[in-house]
Amino acid sequence: MSGVSGGFLDYIVANIDEDTPRLAFADWHEEHDRPERAEFIRVQVQRARLPAWDAAQIRLRIREQELLIRYGEQWLAEVPVIEGARWEGFRRGVVAEVSFASYEAMRKGARACRAVAPVEAVTVRWPRRREGRQTVDPIAELRELTLTGNPDYDAFDWVAESPQLSTLRTLTVRSLWGDSLARLVASPHLTNLKSLRLPSNNLGNPGLRAISQAATLTALEELDFSSLARHERYIHDPVIRAAGMRALMDWPGMASVRTLNLNGNDMSRDGLRALLRSPHAAGIKALSLRDTRLDGQALGELDAANSQLRLDVLDLGQNVLKDLGAESVALAPCLRELKALRLDRCEIRLSGARLFVKKAFFLNHLRTLDVGHNHFGSGGLEALLARGPEALHTLHMRDNDLFDGGAEVLAESPASNGLVELDLSQNQLKDAAARTLGRTGNLQGLLVLRLADNAITGAGAAALRSSPLGRRLGVLEFLDEPPAPPPRDEPAPTGPPELPPFEFEGGDPIPF
Repeated sequence: MSGVSGGFLDYIVANIDEDTPRLAFADWHEEHDRPERAEFIRVQVQRARLPAWDAAQIRLRIREQELLIRYGEQWLAEVPVIEGARWEGFRRGVVAEVSFASYEAMRKGARACRAVAPVEAVTVRWPRRREGRQTVDPIAELRELTLTGNPDYDAFDWVAESPQLSTLRTLTVRSLWGDSLARLVASPHLTNLKSLRLPSNNLGNPGLRAISQAATLTALEELDFSSLARHERYIHDPVIRAAGMRALMDWPGMASVRTLNLNGNDMSRDGLRALLRSPHAAGIKALSLRDTRLDGQALGELDAANSQLRLDVLDLGQNVLKDLGAESVALAPCLRELKALRLDRCEIRLSGARLFVKKAFFLNHLRTLDVGHNHFGSGGLEALLARGPEALHTLHMRDNDLFDGGAEVLAESPASNGLVELDLSQNQLKDAAARTLGRTGNLQGLLVLRLADNAITGAGAAALRSSPLGRRLGVLEFLDEPPAPPPRDEPAPTGPPELPPFEFEGGDPIPF
């Protein structure tokens, strides 16, 4: 079989946003002795349906990676080679991601690609002036477009005029400045766009003003305005400041936004205040403010946030929050329903950890917590587990001064039974810690354990691997490196089996 079997291709393309055709495709694979392919489709479909913080994601992710490591290259190789195109990956179980060497390669190869697989996500560099204004038939099933490289001056207008934008749900664009973004978002074809991702651009306040004046971004649910990290940019490069935040938060279009990423910008307390108090931003559910020069005093603004704001996901990593900031996070009314929190690299010490754990309203609702590269110590870990966080399944405590005492705390606490993923890397753990973890009767639900960059020897690692806990784990890491492919218990197939065609009796295939 090459690509997606003919009838299924039409069925999937005609219903590109639906899961039913893909699950039917999985059933077909099951019936024709390809159970691994069927399972992979079902796993990816299920993952796409769940929020990222759901505990079921962990087991599904492990299985997805096992299948990709063993069969991924083989499945991609089943799709014919097309000049200027490269098949990159899967969408809900089906090969559907392709990168083109150039805009011209996309123009020439899109039809051939669509003949063998749905073209759901494309990565291509900005069109060049020398490629002219040659039209490309719109790809009806295209939902995500990523534009890379440096555009020619008139490329913004050219892309903005393209009706292809009307099929997109996600647009990722790099190498923009504020004026070029204004020209792009003036496009009349963006009314269906749900995610606008503008990472590592030179946008600053002019870019925010451009967004706030866009008339057609009426369905936007995700806005990524992350900037280059401070060590990657020049001192005069534009970044978002308080005035730009006020302009964005006055934009009525913010009312539909549920995910906002402002990483790497200079928020300031005034900018944070404008965001948190805006009536248009009260629907945000996921907020990322990494490396935005916030401090503990600035986080006092959380207490006065709009009363309708209820975040599910918050990332405040790489800000010098210290104990004061940790306490402000713990007490904030807008965080009472929080599901996922990142406070890594925030210089929180044991005293701050204890304040945070004692006062956090949301701890019984929290699913994932990353406090890596702080100074919780075994005392902070003990205080956290003593609260008995009922829903917490993922805990990242990399580089937290835990030492072997931290392993003892985990081994002795019944509250550790709810953990499914645990990162204890860079905590100066020794063989005694590995043996303590291996002997524990707790940690009953653990599937992923990361112990990279500790002082555990081969003997300690072997003891843990052979323990009941070690044998139960899906992932056990002692090094910061990709896991090795699992051993095969059967010879690798020499090629895909011949399968009968699938006959689809449905509506006409979607036109160009």
